[in-house]
Amino acid sequence: MAAFRGMHEGQIGGDAFVSDMPLVSDSDAHSRVELHFRCEGLKKMDFGSKSDPFCVVYIGETEVGRTEVVKNTQAPIFAKSILVDYFFEELQQVSVVVYDEDRPRDPDLRRHDLQGQATFAMGELMSSRNQTLSRLLVKGKRAGGLGSVVVTAEEATSSSEFLSLRLKGSKLLNKDGIFGKSDPFFVIYRSREDGSYVSVYRSVHVMNNLSPAWPVAKRISIQSLCNGDYDRPLRLEVWDWNSNGTHDFMGSGETSVRALVDQTPIPLVETKKSGKRKSAGTIQVQEARISKYSTFLDYIKGGWELNMVMGVDFTGSNGNPADPASLHYIDVSQRRMNQYERTIRGLASVLRQYDQDQLFPVYGFGGRSAAGGKVSHCFPLNGNPKDPYVQGVEGVIHAYHQALTQWGLSGPTVFSQIINATANMCRGFVEDSEMTYTILLIITDGVITDLEATKTAIVAASDLPFSIIIVGVGDSDFSAMEALDSDDQRLSDAHGRVARRDIVQFVRFLDFATAPPGRLAKETLVELPHQMLGYFTSKGLPPPPPKEEASERAAAAAPAPGPGGRASPKDVESLGKSLLKKALSGSG
Repeated sequence: MAAFRGMHEGQIGGDAFVSDMPLVSDSDAHSRVELHFRCEGLKKMDFGSKSDPFCVVYIGETEVGRTEVVKNTQAPIFAKSILVDYFFEELQQVSVVVYDEDRPRDPDLRRHDLQGQATFAMGELMSSRNQTLSRLLVKGKRAGGLGSVVVTAEEATSSSEFLSLRLKGSKLLNKDGIFGKSDPFFVIYRSREDGSYVSVYRSVHVMNNLSPAWPVAKRISIQSLCNGDYDRPLRLEVWDWNSNGTHDFMGSGETSVRALVDQTPIPLVETKKSGKRKSAGTIQVQEARISKYSTFLDYIKGGWELNMVMGVDFTGSNGNPADPASLHYIDVSQRRMNQYERTIRGLASVLRQYDQDQLFPVYGFGGRSAAGGKVSHCFPLNGNPKDPYVQGVEGVIHAYHQALTQWGLSGPTVFSQIINATANMCRGFVEDSEMTYTILLIITDGVITDLEATKTAIVAASDLPFSIIIVGVGDSDFSAMEALDSDDQRLSDAHGRVARRDIVQFVRFLDFATAPPGRLAKETLVELPHQMLGYFTSKGLPPPPPKEEASERAAAAAPAPGPGGRASPKDVESLGKSLLKKALSGSG
């Protein structure tokens, strides 16, 4: 019986495929690249058993993705690819770190065994033959005997489509002798321009069945499957699953996305060592349907708006604003901006595009009033509690500069009050059926002092159309902030309540201080469209029809408006202010 090796020597990964592609782009990005990974000759890390490898991929010091875990193999082929931005003008150092999983599903890498790592530049990979690189793994000072990682790149096209697929086998070959039946699973590979193949999907295995009906694969990314080309050749292999990882080949056949949608049967063939080809059964396509993901822009076109609220850290750890070393120092010559100003301009300039009225409520926290000496953790930067809105990005900067002359820096660093106030504002929008998604941007330099209260506030707000972006300025210890950004597992509070979804994104300013313009905003906002889609999905909210269509339908169905029949911009602004007032009064 032939050991399972797939299209390359090794083993295929789990039921996983391409990672989601961020929907926010910036002007200096040249292209999106899809990376595929496989390893060869990994060193055994477990006595008496094979490794369970997975890869963690970094660009610079930033993690950009993880593959799935492949069980019981020293030569894994990973089905999940990683999408990254390729910048021609930059030196982008990529590190692929290979681990042997010790604790299933534990995101803490310290709980797994390091197999080794390999490093290369994106430019090397993109300019290599067939855009494929092989690198030996190293571990500390040790090089050699640890195996290697092979990375393949392909420029990705943007596609919001996915395939739902249900297959059934018929009269498959039996590889388990007269006393048993095979346990089949299938693997789909897509062809590359050089004629090689990469794995993009693996099914579950069905026990003891030569005519298996596999469960429906609900969301196979069309981008992952064929990069948008319905006629690109696909190869489907069927294997007999064995618990020790040495699976047995049962046959293969050729197809394409178009053929799958047409429900064209796939005849399987087994090729003997002698070259003789033997019929190995048939794969019947019982269901193959292409659907479209709802995108962030579908909701924006339908009338959803972004409501940006801003919170600025006025705690004493920022340093005296009169001192040029202070994070709040204002250069009157305007030749350089401080980190707060750069963050405000960079992020607000992107978010304002999706806010029609350009009115932003802006607050400070941790400041001491020059008038009464009282410390507040939610005060309006423009000095007007009844109307904390400012107009546009320049209005935000002006209010920030003005507040530095009226509020002293104090402390401690408290987030929960401004989060609760913003969440209450958000609840008001929901109650009034406003299509408004609220984003709280917190810019801070300090170590958070009300961590548990902040977790409670975030968990309570996770069911709302609400996201929180935290930008850490300066060089403080931001480990607590990173804990709030629960990418790998949902955040829980001290009472055991678990967040409905991840609504926090944390970024360190200094990681992008020398990057080209736009990179801070891109990295900071990259999760926002996915967080928004997570909310819409959790509520079962489809995208509204585009605003033009909705307006036409309303005009056709509605009687002619009379005097006062339409809300004025002043009415809309008044509603927003009343919601804000209600939110602040209920924040405690």
